[in-house]
Amino acid sequence: MEKIIERIKEYEGFSVKPYQCPAKKWTVGYGYNYEDRGFSAADITEILKNGFTAEFAEKLLKRDVEKCLKDAEALPFYSALNDVRRAVVVDMIYQLGIGGFKKFKKMQERLSAGDYAGAAREMANSKWYAQSGRRSRTNVKQMEEGTWQEVK
Repeated sequence: MEKIIERIKEYEGFSVKPYQCPAKKWTVGYGYNYEDRGFSAADITEILKNGFTAEFAEKLLKRDVEKCLKDAEALPFYSALNDVRRAVVVDMIYQLGIGGFKKFKKMQERLSAGDYAGAAREMANSKWYAQSGRRSRTNVKQMEEGTWQEVK
């Protein structure tokens, strides 16, 4: 999980101030889409008490990655993937949400068949790929090759 968290931090960057992501959703911290995910009463209390800190953003990130891992583990093909390809799936779920990830139907069919090059082609042939820059390029290469790639 730590490697996934470090990758997400690299891709998302950190912002203490809210901003709109490319999907026009209000976001803060390490890409935390609070417009869709919201904050619990305990979260709001912590923010009001201490401000929105890097430590709090890290807490949100870890909590979200744990949820993304659970969502990924429920996918029928996930257990057959190596750690690198699992990281790609979890990162995509973090970025797109499980609903957005599930729209990649052809990619999922390829993953179920063990066709990782085909899955990578399906990823590259998407609006997500065009919008996500180095993140999508790195994830496509990792999916295809099954090896960790340097984040460029």
